[in-house]
Amino acid sequence: MQQAASQVEPEAAAAPALELDNVFQHVAGHAVLNGVSLTVRPGEGLLLIGQNGAGKSLLVRLVLGLDLPSAGRVRLFGQALAELRGRRAQALRARVGAVLQRGSLLDGLSVLENLLLPLRPTRMSRADMARAARLVITQLQLDGMENHRPRALSVGQRRRVELARALIHRPDLLIWDGLTDGLDLPAVREILGVLRSQIEQRGLTVIGTDNTILKAVRDEERVVVLDRGRILFDGTRGALEAAVPERLELRYLLEGRW
Repeated sequence: MQQAASQVEPEAAAAPALELDNVFQHVAGHAVLNGVSLTVRPGEGLLLIGQNGAGKSLLVRLVLGLDLPSAGRVRLFGQALAELRGRRAQALRARVGAVLQRGSLLDGLSVLENLLLPLRPTRMSRADMARAARLVITQLQLDGMENHRPRALSVGQRRRVELARALIHRPDLLIWDGLTDGLDLPAVREILGVLRSQIEQRGLTVIGTDNTILKAVRDEERVVVLDRGRILFDGTRGALEAAVPERLELRYLLEGRW
């Protein structure tokens, strides 16, 4: 994976990790995303929130290249994935890790086997793969669970395995959608602590979506509020809390989440 990432063009290294430029996305003739523009710098963490149907998951799919926008442009590290082919597209995808809403762990494999899946197509030696697995197992507090099947784990443990698998190849950008669904506040704080460490120690860029974890977000961390396909707010969590009493639309969307 690291070898593939090195093929990315040099000028892309200093570019924003993510750029959405006036992005529209239509589903069944309806504009689910309506002129969204957003820039995320390398090494930045961002939480995207909004009611069901606001367009959060669709935006994530566009960033991952799973869908193409109806209009506008999506760039990762200065490059539009939709415009790349072959090895260049593969190299760009190798810089991104993802945890999506529907759990993707394979119950027929052990935790360790699930973790190693993203590394199987690479040329990494078994020793290097073992070291990479040991690192994320320790970071996510999964010691002793290597031989367990996912169905034997708690919800919180499965979420940590999913996150570990997304981090095992040391991506430059991590996208997560609903990673903390169903977790209590202490478990959410543990996961956010791991992500903050990744941001601080190696400059990982993190973009996540979740409507329920504002209490675990620090005042200085960035929050984007999406409503009916438009960005309603983009700023720090502290600024958002201060704005809620003055903005009726924010008060309606976020009442009871503090």
